[in-house]
Amino acid sequence: MGWSCSLISFPSEVSNGWYRNLPLAAWQSSSLNTQCGALSFNKSKHTSLANVSSFHSETIVASMTKVSASLILGESLDSELSDCHTRKGKELNFKQVRTLLIDNYDSYTYNIFQLLAVVNGVAPTVVKNDELTWEYLHHILYEEHAFDNIVISPGPGSPTCAADIGICMRMLYECKDIPILGICLGHQALGYANGAQVIHAPEPVHGRLSEIEHTGCQLFNGIPSGGGSGFKVVRYHSLVLDAKTLPSDLIPIAWTSCSDALNANPDLHSSRAKNEKSNSLNKKYTKFTDEMGMPATNGARFDESKCIDTMRYTKVLMGIMHCSRPHYGVQFHPESIATCHGRKIFENFRNITTRHWLNLSTTLEKRVSLQFPSRRQFKGLESKLLMNSKCGSGKGLDGSNKPDHILDCSDGDSKCGSAKELDASNKPDHILDCSDGNKERTPTTLRLRWKKLEGIATKVGGSANIFCVLFGNGLAEDTFWLDSSIKDHGRARFSFMGGRGGLLWRCITFHLSDQSDEAGQAGGFLSVEDEKGCVKQKFLKSGFFDFLKQELQSFTCQKEDYEGLPFDFCGGYVGYIGYELKIECGAKYNRHKSQAPDACFFLADRLIVIDHCTDDVYILSSVPSIELHNEMDMQNIQQKNASTRISLNGSPENHQCFSKHGAIESSYSREDISSSSSEHNYTKSNRAESESWMEAVEMKLLRLTETAGKAAEARRKSPSLSIREGINNQQEVFKLQKSKYQYMEDVRRCLQYIKDGESYELCLTTQLWKHVGVIDSLCLYLNLREKNPAPYAAWFNFGKGDICICSSSPERFLRLDQNGILEAKPIKGTVPRGNSQIDDEKLRTQLQHSEKDQAENLMIVDLLRNDLGRVCEPGTVHVPNLMDVESYATVHTLVSTIRGKKKDNVSPVECVRAAFPGGSMTGAPKLRAMEILDSIENTSRGVYSGTIGFFSFNHTFDLNIVIRTILVNRKEASIGAGGAIVALSGPECEYDEMILKTRAPINAVVEFENQSYLRHSRNGERRAVLSKS
Repeated sequence: MGWSCSLISFPSEVSNGWYRNLPLAAWQSSSLNTQCGALSFNKSKHTSLANVSSFHSETIVASMTKVSASLILGESLDSELSDCHTRKGKELNFKQVRTLLIDNYDSYTYNIFQLLAVVNGVAPTVVKNDELTWEYLHHILYEEHAFDNIVISPGPGSPTCAADIGICMRMLYECKDIPILGICLGHQALGYANGAQVIHAPEPVHGRLSEIEHTGCQLFNGIPSGGGSGFKVVRYHSLVLDAKTLPSDLIPIAWTSCSDALNANPDLHSSRAKNEKSNSLNKKYTKFTDEMGMPATNGARFDESKCIDTMRYTKVLMGIMHCSRPHYGVQFHPESIATCHGRKIFENFRNITTRHWLNLSTTLEKRVSLQFPSRRQFKGLESKLLMNSKCGSGKGLDGSNKPDHILDCSDGDSKCGSAKELDASNKPDHILDCSDGNKERTPTTLRLRWKKLEGIATKVGGSANIFCVLFGNGLAEDTFWLDSSIKDHGRARFSFMGGRGGLLWRCITFHLSDQSDEAGQAGGFLSVEDEKGCVKQKFLKSGFFDFLKQELQSFTCQKEDYEGLPFDFCGGYVGYIGYELKIECGAKYNRHKSQAPDACFFLADRLIVIDHCTDDVYILSSVPSIELHNEMDMQNIQQKNASTRISLNGSPENHQCFSKHGAIESSYSREDISSSSSEHNYTKSNRAESESWMEAVEMKLLRLTETAGKAAEARRKSPSLSIREGINNQQEVFKLQKSKYQYMEDVRRCLQYIKDGESYELCLTTQLWKHVGVIDSLCLYLNLREKNPAPYAAWFNFGKGDICICSSSPERFLRLDQNGILEAKPIKGTVPRGNSQIDDEKLRTQLQHSEKDQAENLMIVDLLRNDLGRVCEPGTVHVPNLMDVESYATVHTLVSTIRGKKKDNVSPVECVRAAFPGGSMTGAPKLRAMEILDSIENTSRGVYSGTIGFFSFNHTFDLNIVIRTILVNRKEASIGAGGAIVALSGPECEYDEMILKTRAPINAVVEFENQSYLRHSRNGERRAVLSKS
């Protein structure tokens, strides 16, 4: 689709090697293998250890004994471990290595999680860096022996700030005998804990690649080294360890190559400094051999001159190891999609862990015989949970609602000591509620009835004409249209539309309460309007996402009813989720409150679907096959049974219904109806009304063939004004929330946060608005879709809420299909279209090879991989398309595709909750980015930056990112726009890009107002409505 493509069959073998049109020229020349989680060069490309480093690794080998080789070189380690695995009579099986993964509130932690789950054979346990007390951790590490190693994740901030690093510093001090790998912030923490200084890097580097040289130590065993070797890594950091301050206990093992583009600083060494550095490095290796009890063999010494040539101060330190502890750190991100040999690094760390415990045989025998700690083993320790979470949630672990990879510390039905009882509104954001929701509510079984009218869409004037005829009367209140308006079958195939009416129809509106300004305080007011206009309100203490989850779980449908349909949406909830609902997804607070509702949805049990590929039109209706258990639904059905009118768009109309053109294509069976007389009567009535409505719609569509296309054209009648006109006068039409100077100052503030290591990327936004009075919003949308067609466009009119949405979004947020495949398609990187074909192609090529735009896109791809990694099966998250260029009416964009297989125990709503808001609208790390942006932006985003789409009865969904959108609310039109700020951004360019993104929606409004668009309907109904207003 645009709004739901043909079903995707999940491959039996999923890998992440995924460079179909590799945009980075440096990667194109490499021969690549696919490995889960990283790129890997062919083994033939590997060079011997003697050639990969000017550190002359063989001299180190000669000075080490067998045990030290497990830390430094260990060439024969793999074969030795293989022997251990096959050794009979001894319990030395390391098929599973148990990792404790400390999350420093980063947006890439679950990329590490996915890789470790595959490499270790068992999923790691993830805990936040302030979630557990040291006493509790010490117990599970040293008394229960629950874990074999520890990985400390990246994260925002600095290890010098206790709030940023949490319990990690204590672990580095105390866990001397447990293998630890620190990544980025964890690497800096390892250095800082041992006395090194943390300083600003020569320049912030985020989402960019560097070639790496290394010593050939065990962590880099089997990985090439140096310029031209192909060992390229992705870096996300603004701070580094000062190599000059490394203590004698820490050994440098990796640094950027001298051919790296970042190595532009002059060599500031003096001869004296060079000699001092040489002596210092030599002492480190001497200390290493002495403390490990392994004197140098054959008088071999470390090659001082080679070391100095390699460790120039112009190079950036990329890896360290402790001389006597199994502690390692890497500054780069091995888990990134674009890092070569990332999986190999984690495999090497697993081997280091295995060898470490093999060498400590007494501990080994105890550890390898232990199963993962049972729930009873942790009885009484729950009170050790640290209550003051960084994100302000004040919560501990609740074993009843955790996914299977979260450590269960509960004891049966007991609560977690002094910890608060958790509900879905105050869980840590990484602990997903995978429960069955409200078990007391009996699900309503629905039967789907549908018809297919073959090849008539174009004959009746297309989707715009169909919508205007069926749902466009009056002001088209309480209607929706998920509109794949771009005619490109590779990106768009299906459009879905519907209006008021149906046995189950309702409109729900949700407003966050005034108290919902901090995490853990989520809650709000829900308003539910039925088809007859009856409105009921209630307060949702646990928030909107929990409500939506329970609502969707309250319906079941028969798979055979929709098996013949080529699309996913067969009825359900359709609407939007506003950006401020981030407060229910782990955000620390909402500084601003939206004027529009925070969520609006229709429960649509009747809809029309257009297949733009085959030109077919589908008519769908879902009816309950048993007595409903909801009081409002019962009253609604009873009222409908007493009525003989059929409604297509909210206006009662009388239709004479006939049997038309063949049987209804459905697997509905009379034998499925309950034998209960009351249920039988309701079901018969439901079925009869459903058939009558479908026949009435079919008759209307068939009558359109004689006047095809006239309704939509009469409704729109857009003037032939160039799309580029009016943009130069946009500030006369729309008022910018912030002046150009203010916006550029905000960009500079973002750049300072990035320089200080607080974020990798910040998606700064602003809004424009204008008073428009009472306008024909549907005319406005028809004009917008004509000028700027998009695959994920949408129209909504929530009548009672006085909200109209005209969206021409080109970006998919998240989709879940019937095979359980999740897909995200983030956009990052935008340039305007050219005035000529030559200029246009030049701009397209520049975008494809722009280092800044590639960095933007790569950061969001890694972020979305992380979000999917939280809810997908280990090893299934992959990137089939990285940085493809897609072209639209006014812009070229860089688009990537990320997919993964959803875990069976995770609900569709929890999948959305894990990834909301879309990373392309926040930046990374997401939680810290949202906190920073809230402090910079001075108003709510509302619908903009949220998501629009559907949640189907068959547990699928498809959602867009709300961009390129006009919101009409309370007689005012607003447009949001912005861009990703990265270290390479310039304030003036960012302002220009923001203005560029407003071009299409602003021109739609300009053209609309220039022609005084206040249209009347052909039956005079519109004239009467507008004159009263």
